[in-house]
Amino acid sequence: MVRFFRMSMLTLTAGLTLSAQYQLNLEATAWNTRLNDVRKPSVGGTTFSFPELLGSGPTWAYRLDARWQVNERHGLRVLLAPFEVSGTGVFASPVTYQGCVFRAGEPTRGLYRFNSWRATWHYTLLENEAWTVRLGATAKIRDAKVLLEQDAMVTSNSNQGFVPLVHLYTERRFSPGWSAVFETDALGAKQGRAIDAALLVRWQATARVHADLGYRLLEGGADNDEIYTWARLDGWRVGVGMRF
Repeated sequence: MVRFFRMSMLTLTAGLTLSAQYQLNLEATAWNTRLNDVRKPSVGGTTFSFPELLGSGPTWAYRLDARWQVNERHGLRVLLAPFEVSGTGVFASPVTYQGCVFRAGEPTRGLYRFNSWRATWHYTLLENEAWTVRLGATAKIRDAKVLLEQDAMVTSNSNQGFVPLVHLYTERRFSPGWSAVFETDALGAKQGRAIDAALLVRWQATARVHADLGYRLLEGGADNDEIYTWARLDGWRVGVGMRF
């Protein structure tokens, strides 16, 4: 397996010197939905709130990332970050979504999905006993879906798309075995913005295994002629990682 990863990295890095260090990280976050408003079409639809329909959480979600430190300066990361919440509630007033009118006060099933698949290249700007600072670029594939169902009426909207993001990783080491980490993928434009940021405390239990505890924020959305959607989620997260 290690040989397979090394051969893959040689291909992906197109000649970069391979002195790789591999790392797997698993994270669990208890998400609270602070804001999740949707309207489609943007003109003529009704803005509705998923927290008002389904509750604000917490909703547990997990993410997995694999990292390869290719050489002293260059590294790669692949991140799988699924998120989905569903349930049944009632609207306080009628909602028009994609031409369908959902009545107030009647059981309505809702589903909100926002999966994020990412690949990151980063460059180490600083590496010493106290600090690690890395800057890079992330290619994100967004896999989103909104579904509403009331009696026999069902309508949904799925959206897949590419989003470029700026990646930043900063680690400050303190006493032996302890450090503070800030990591984010983020970018803003006139079409909308996306922010995924975490601040955490890390304990290096052994040379290969670490555990961390912290806070993660996820925010973003779009406002155009077709759709309006805006979400902000946050929550405490725990993680474990292993180098090999």
